[in-house]
Amino acid sequence: MRRMLLQIGLLLVVSGSASAQTPGVVTGGSDNVIVNGKPAARAGDTTSDGAIVEGSTNVFISGKPAAVVGGRTNCGGVVVGGGSNVFINGKPMARAGDSTAGCPK
Repeated sequence: MRRMLLQIGLLLVVSGSASAQTPGVVTGGSDNVIVNGKPAARAGDTTSDGAIVEGSTNVFISGKPAAVVGGRTNCGGVVVGGGSNVFINGKPMARAGDSTAGCPK
């Protein structure tokens, strides 16, 4: 719980106030890599308000950078949801159905 609160606090500092953004969700993901029952999200996969444009620099899924919490979307939002037990370079891995901060208003 404490680790989760620290991650949320850090994300708010890095991305600004979440209240100034429209909530969204990751809608796309890998067809052949499943993480905790959900398709793994990657750079280029869709969100409810655009697409993920930033991912890991050293972990790839089907040739695309793996998406992680804090990764940017094409509308200026960020991925804020991820798996609770799968981490890439210390950040939770994003999956289809995980939350994004959405586009700034």
